[in-house]
Amino acid sequence: MSSGRRRLAEEIMSGEARVDGRALVACSTLIETVRDDLRSGGVGPDSVVILTDLSVSDLLIGMVATWLLDAVPFVTPHGGKLPSTLRDKCQLRGGLEISPAGSRGVVPGLERTAVLMPTSGSTGVPKVARRGVSSVRAEANGYREYLRLTFEDRVAVPVPVTHSYGMGVTISALLAGCDVDTTPPTRLPTVAGRMDSGAVSVVALTAPIARLLVEAKRDGDKTVRAALVGAGSVPDELDRAFLERFRRPLDRGYGSTETGGTFLGARGIGRPIAGVGVRSPAPGGRGELVLKLAAPVEGALEGGVPVDVWHTGDIVERDTDGTCRFVDRIQEALRVNGRYVDQDEIVPGLRAMARVTDVHLVVLNREKTPEAQDIHAVVEAGKKIDESVLRKYISALRPGVPRPRITQCSRIPRNAVGKIDREALIGLIREEESSKTAREAPGNRNSGR
Repeated sequence: MSSGRRRLAEEIMSGEARVDGRALVACSTLIETVRDDLRSGGVGPDSVVILTDLSVSDLLIGMVATWLLDAVPFVTPHGGKLPSTLRDKCQLRGGLEISPAGSRGVVPGLERTAVLMPTSGSTGVPKVARRGVSSVRAEANGYREYLRLTFEDRVAVPVPVTHSYGMGVTISALLAGCDVDTTPPTRLPTVAGRMDSGAVSVVALTAPIARLLVEAKRDGDKTVRAALVGAGSVPDELDRAFLERFRRPLDRGYGSTETGGTFLGARGIGRPIAGVGVRSPAPGGRGELVLKLAAPVEGALEGGVPVDVWHTGDIVERDTDGTCRFVDRIQEALRVNGRYVDQDEIVPGLRAMARVTDVHLVVLNREKTPEAQDIHAVVEAGKKIDESVLRKYISALRPGVPRPRITQCSRIPRNAVGKIDREALIGLIREEESSKTAREAPGNRNSGR
């Protein structure tokens, strides 16, 4: 039975889809060359091809070529840390260079998978998520209907296409026959100019990118038909500033790496797209957002089981018209050395300190004795807080509450779409540990400096 991947590629190539004004059908010779090279590199049906360190246009060419072989692309910004099941798989890198597969074995459980993507790790340890063909199509239908996408549209995507939000908008636009503008976020004045001139009709943004665009000098009297913000909330102040600058309100999008886009709308996080039902909360209620999906969530690469009910982990308020508003993230259950940690015992007091703008807790195994764990509090503050103040707060915690180790920083590291970068966060913690070890080493204590 067909996986549906080859059909996705054929639809994109046979339609009006363009990238930066160039029709993908005009790239058929290059796509077929890459396809043949991948086949020679050991790629066949249900194989995995790692697409990494590629320009957006090359990434899309590699993805279509992979689908033509009925194989599964794993889209990742950098090919550094790979799951053990993928380390010997074929890689397609910058310049469309191919590193052949070390083995021709397939990864089980990918019969219906369209694409593999890493999660951000902002809500836990990063993992590789499987997106099914039916899920990709449901998302594309949702974007096409809400944004009214046609072959006449030019859709600017100045957000990372290696993130599920950027990838979702891009593939949806290609399936609708649009022209995808790949101007990167490093050239936002160009994006703003194209919005002002009418050269692009739809733009996909994150809140930080929207804020930077607001500062761009006006270069025309036109605007876009739709400006969508995903991967984060939109403050009212930014909403007003964008409307004043571009004469167009910001639409909202909501989803996850596992599900793709699931909500779109003008308020809150929007309303569910076709094929997405809300099991809870009830209209007018508040609680965890639980979805019933027509296209199953395939789950993680390792150990994931397809499900059609998805617990988002987000608390929302649901209006009677179906619009949902994000309230908060359900706190991750943290355990350190087998003991449960109530974050509310630690975090609020730290956040209440002067100059503190954010706090994030992380539990890590010790490097030298990994059988033991420590809890770390990464404290974001505009100006460094006196360590004696922090020590006093920690020592005053209720008995039985684990005492966190403190790492201070001017900004908690986040990725290009504003989510916490867990690997960079761990790097900050390890750097602080090394620095403290050096300061406390014999000969460095009480040096008088």
